[in-house]
Amino acid sequence: MTTTDPDGRRAALLDRLQGCFLGDPKPGTLPSGRTEALRRLHAYDPAAYSRTRNFLDAPVSRLSPYLRHGMITAVEVRDHIKTAFPNDPARLKELLRQLSWRDFFEQVLAWHCRGLEADLEEPKHTVARSARIPLDVVRGDTGLPCVDGMLHELFDSGQLHNHARLWFAAYLCHFRGVRWQEGARLFRQFLYDGDIASNSASWQWVEGTFASKPYFMNKQNVATFSGGRWCDTCQVKCQFDADYPTLQHRLFGGSTAPMSARNAERGTQNDPPPLPVRATPDEIGPLTAATDLVWVHDAAISWEDPAMKANPTAAVAFVFDEPSLRAEPWAYHRFAFVMDGLDDLFAHVPNPTKLTLVGDPSERLVALARSLGATTIHVSEHPNPWVVETVEQLRLSVRVVIHPRPVFAEYPHEPKRFSRYWDKVAPQVLGYRPNSSRRMHQ
Repeated sequence: MTTTDPDGRRAALLDRLQGCFLGDPKPGTLPSGRTEALRRLHAYDPAAYSRTRNFLDAPVSRLSPYLRHGMITAVEVRDHIKTAFPNDPARLKELLRQLSWRDFFEQVLAWHCRGLEADLEEPKHTVARSARIPLDVVRGDTGLPCVDGMLHELFDSGQLHNHARLWFAAYLCHFRGVRWQEGARLFRQFLYDGDIASNSASWQWVEGTFASKPYFMNKQNVATFSGGRWCDTCQVKCQFDADYPTLQHRLFGGSTAPMSARNAERGTQNDPPPLPVRATPDEIGPLTAATDLVWVHDAAISWEDPAMKANPTAAVAFVFDEPSLRAEPWAYHRFAFVMDGLDDLFAHVPNPTKLTLVGDPSERLVALARSLGATTIHVSEHPNPWVVETVEQLRLSVRVVIHPRPVFAEYPHEPKRFSRYWDKVAPQVLGYRPNSSRRMHQ
C-alpha cells in the first residue's frame, strides 16, 4: 500500500485490519508525527514542573506518546531543555529525573526481555490475584466516581496523567485483587503511549514485584492531587477513605515489609526457536528495484531515526503486526496516531518507495525485500522483544543491519532500583552531580 493515495491507503488498511482494533474508525484526537512532537517540545515551559507535576491539572509536557513511537527521543528532549533553559538547572532537575525513568525502564526491558511480562521479584505480600478484570471495570461502571472517571478518560482520550495511572493500578491490583498483567494489557490497548517497558515496569512497581513494597493511595491523596474533581461531590462509600496504616492492614493483613526478592531469570532462554520465514512475494506488486530496505517499526517513526537518516534512497516499509494485533487489539485512536505519524514521516523523507503493510512482519519484510531485489534490511535498535525477535527471524533469510540509537545514559549494571540507577547516571543527565536523593516514583 503506497503513499500516492492517502485516503485510499487508509481505507484499504482499515479493511485489512478489521478485528485488530477496538471502537469505530474516527479522526484521531491527538495530533501525531514528529512535526507535532517538535512543536510541543519547543512550546513547553517546565517552570512549574517540579512543584506541580503530581497534580492532574499540572502543565506537563504530554510528550510521552511521541517518545513512545520514536517521533522524538529522550536525548532530544534532554538536550533541548538544557539548552533552552540554561540558567536554572535546579528547576530542570526534577523534569530530567522523571525523563530518566523512561530510560531506566527501557534498560530494565533490555535486561529482562520477555521476563518483564512476569514478576521480576517475589510479591511483598501474600494476597492472591485473579487473572480476570471484572466486567464493571471493563465497562467503566464501578460506581466509584474517581475510578470511573479515570477509565472513561482512558477509553475516550487514550491519555491519563501518571498519578492517575498509579491510582488506578493500585485500585485494580490491591482493592480488586487483579493480576498486574491484566491491567498492563488494558493500558497497552488504550494508551497512546502504551508500551512494554514503562507500562509493565510501572505496574510491577505498584504491585510490589519490582519495588521494596506495594504502592497504594488513600482518599486524601486522590482528593489533594486531583483538585477534588471527584471527591468533592462523591456520595458513595469510599474504599480509600482511611489512613495508610489502616489501609495497609485491610489490603495486606499488615504485611508489606520487604521480603527477600528473587529476580526473574534474565533473557528468554526457554523460548521456542524462531519459526522459519515463509515468503509470499506474489502479494506485493511490481516495485522499483532497491538494494536496501528500511524497516520502520512503531518505536522509530521519525525522519531523524538512525536507520532512516543513513538510507535516504532505500525503500521504506512499516508493517502492522496482524497476528499480535488480533491477539491484543488496539483502541482505534492508537491506529490513527500511528497512521498519522507515518503520513508525517513519509512526507518528510526523499525515499522513493514508502509502503505500509499488514501481516506477519518478518514474512512481509522478507517478501518485500525479494520483490525489490534488496539484499539488506536496515532497522533501528530497540529493546522491545517484538523488534528483537523479528530481527532474529529476518536474519534467517536476509542480511540485517541494526543502527544504534542515541544513548541517554550509560549504566552497565543490572537495573534493579531507580535510586541506584539515578545515583550513577545523574551527572550524565544533568551535567553536574546533585545532592543525594532517595525520593521515589510517585
